[in-house]
Amino acid sequence: MLATRNKDAPALYEPSLQALTPAALAALRAERLAALLTRARAATAARYAVVGDALAALPILSAADLADEVDAHPPFGRFQLEPAPLIRAALAAGALPRPTPIAWTRADLDAEARLGARALRRSGLAARGRSSDTLDGGLVAPGTLAISDALDALDALALPVGCVTAEDALRRVAEVWEIVRPEVLIADAPSFAFLYRSTAYARPRAFAVLLTPAHAIELAEAARPDVYRVFSVPPVCTFAAGECAAHDGYHLAEDAIAAEIVADDATRLPDGTRGRLLLTTLTRSLALLRFDTGLWAAIDPSPCRCGETHARLRFA
Repeated sequence: MLATRNKDAPALYEPSLQALTPAALAALRAERLAALLTRARAATAARYAVVGDALAALPILSAADLADEVDAHPPFGRFQLEPAPLIRAALAAGALPRPTPIAWTRADLDAEARLGARALRRSGLAARGRSSDTLDGGLVAPGTLAISDALDALDALALPVGCVTAEDALRRVAEVWEIVRPEVLIADAPSFAFLYRSTAYARPRAFAVLLTPAHAIELAEAARPDVYRVFSVPPVCTFAAGECAAHDGYHLAEDAIAAEIVADDATRLPDGTRGRLLLTTLTRSLALLRFDTGLWAAIDPSPCRCGETHARLRFA
């Protein structure tokens, strides 16, 4: 028989990072940003020739800019800074005008696994917990490989079944779900839309849904107590932000990415003000500085009752 979920596991997967004081978190982010800018200055990409010491002084990187860079310098473009071997590749869509190849080093994948474990732990999944996912297992990111890495880090059961958007597909997997009884179903947006309405299977306790910038409407919808949305921007971070049990915004992975809110004229806006959401990778080998997600959002740095100190994004 499968072991039961470890209900005594802490609510935060990495308390030492997720519950840092705001001052300590700001210091860590500043340290990592300084290291990133130093790496970028040594790159060959023409865009990085103007990199100074201030992130806000850099031009905004559009999705089209990234796709064009990869097209001009295949296979992955010159924003890929690290000399370490690239061990996984996928096509990223969502925020991009066309599917674009991106790649990860071992360090990238290890970091994303930890961030994914954070996101899934927020949904209540813990060590020895049972999950199933409906994500794509092939070329597209975010996909089931990233979820499997996160579940490995969490020491939880993975059961990939592929997309489920029709009754035939549901009948095929429902028997397996009846036996395994996943506590959390990790879904892509189309599968979630179908499964959340259906009553023809043993429903999980919770859903974790991966949403990209292409899902602006779904990101801004009212929260539901049994749904934990994860904001995924694969070129930047597969698990960029996610909802906690408080369902009061999306906690940013502030130790891995820097977020800015700017006006149409690129002027930085204060916390709590809606504007264009820009993201910067802090530790990833693919260094994207001020990447425009194409979404409007606000940043809320106020304390959250879940205990996590990382700021939250609000898309509504």
